[in-house]
Amino acid sequence: MKFNWINAEEFSFNSFLLLDRWIIGMICRNYREWAEFEKNLGAALAYNPVVAWYFVQRSPESKPYVEQIIAAAAKGLSADEVRQAEVFVLQAMETSVVYAYPEIMNRNCNYIYDWDKQHLLHLADFRDALVLDVGSGTGRLAFAAAEQARRVYASEPSDRLREYMRDKIRRENIRNVKVLDGTADSLPYEDNTFDIVMSGHVLGDNYDLELAELTRVVKNGGVIIDCIGDDDLKRKLNEELLRRGFEAFYHVSKSGGDIYTYRKKITK
Repeated sequence: MKFNWINAEEFSFNSFLLLDRWIIGMICRNYREWAEFEKNLGAALAYNPVVAWYFVQRSPESKPYVEQIIAAAAKGLSADEVRQAEVFVLQAMETSVVYAYPEIMNRNCNYIYDWDKQHLLHLADFRDALVLDVGSGTGRLAFAAAEQARRVYASEPSDRLREYMRDKIRRENIRNVKVLDGTADSLPYEDNTFDIVMSGHVLGDNYDLELAELTRVVKNGGVIIDCIGDDDLKRKLNEELLRRGFEAFYHVSKSGGDIYTYRKKITK
């Protein structure tokens, strides 16, 4: 799906040098069935040896795949043809490229700039709560919750986004947000730690692993929240979350999208 968060022609292929292991690994792992993408990625890497070297060094598990697609790349491409391949990859990976540029992410991603924090705060009592935000991104949920919570832990696997949130914390003297690494299926926290565990645009790769991990770190009687941002997409209810005991809340976004948020109280 094309989101138009960036105009790829304005970006250097060297943007990938700003991304970290989990994103590089995802790029090399999740699109192998997309022949057109693989062809263009191979060409772009073949003619950008520094980026290819970075892919292999940053994500060693991706080395065989990188070498394979580079070996299959067309020889003798013109500069224009190489740039076409670069632009194709940049546009296809726009949702990852913006991780390298958090300011652009905040400015161009409608699910961030169109969102109203009240869509989160009405889902639970955040007052004096210990909160975990999983996949924090630029901190949309974390900083909203921090206005009421005792402390918020913002768990984010992208180092550029962690740096962005830490810069904001220092700049605005925010005292109750702590930024740490971690993915939805591997969180660096003890069992039964948090009153509220929340996420947005994170769940869905593996519901069993992700929800087991979120449930592990939430206290008995605590709450798990899935709170996406506001965009213009037309959605249906997430039957998988309903089947797993979540209740749904609906609103229409400013741009006419169908937005569902979800909440589940955890009993252990």
